[in-house]
Amino acid sequence: MRAPAKNGRTVLLTRTVRERLSLASLLSLFLLSASGCPAIYPELGTRLREPAPGQVLEPPPPENLRFIKFVSGTVPERTRDGRTWSRGKGGEPDPYARLLVNGKEVLRTHIQSNTFTPTWPGSPSGNFVIEREARLRVEMWDSNAFNDKPIGIRELRPSEDQRAQGRLNLDLEGGGQIELAFEPAHARIGLGLWYELRTSSIYITRTAPSGPAERVGIKVGDQILAIGGREVRRMSTNEIRSAFNGVPITGVVLLVQHPTGTTETVTVTEGPIYPTFDQTEALE
Repeated sequence: MRAPAKNGRTVLLTRTVRERLSLASLLSLFLLSASGCPAIYPELGTRLREPAPGQVLEPPPPENLRFIKFVSGTVPERTRDGRTWSRGKGGEPDPYARLLVNGKEVLRTHIQSNTFTPTWPGSPSGNFVIEREARLRVEMWDSNAFNDKPIGIRELRPSEDQRAQGRLNLDLEGGGQIELAFEPAHARIGLGLWYELRTSSIYITRTAPSGPAERVGIKVGDQILAIGGREVRRMSTNEIRSAFNGVPITGVVLLVQHPTGTTETVTVTEGPIYPTFDQTEALE
């Protein structure tokens, strides 16, 4: 990731230059329209929500998918060679932690300044694929303006007991401790589909991997002809969005036309979706 540019200069456009740019923009729009480029339709998504407390998730989380979060850490009062971590009044470090899976960094906390007991509030967390043979490496570092200093590391392959407990309480080599949540994957509840409204028709643009829509056979490029027995071409945008966002317990009935021209009626009920960390933003 590239750092923001420093010492940037503000360029002031003269009136003549601004007018030329405006004319160029108008000309570009005209040429795009004349070339017959397809219209761009906004993508809309069905709602995603947190599961209700105690809700039974069917299907359950995949065995190889774990929710991971750095919960807390403890930093030794001094470095390995007996020095304080910083020159400040209390000599406190600025710790951060990171997780590597099979040698690849997958998660890193924010830096928490001036503390021996970090909890890293607001740091990222999410679902990660952790196969049973995967090797994990947990590291804690002291952030420094020039060179970050290692606090401690730990390499491990999570045991069955650790998987069952949903926690990794680790003593680090070199000093310090770290606690990580290591739970079954966290779910979001929804239909797991995204669509475009093209005048009086609906086209599927995305589906959540292994989500409810995908499980009943809905695919990208499918057209929705009817929702709950009502023809889409006779529904307003608000009615369509309400139908997708107010799904009854029994589900919503969709008449789907596939790109091949075949049609079928499917019932989609809201259910669990288990997005990985990389997929989480795409599901929003």
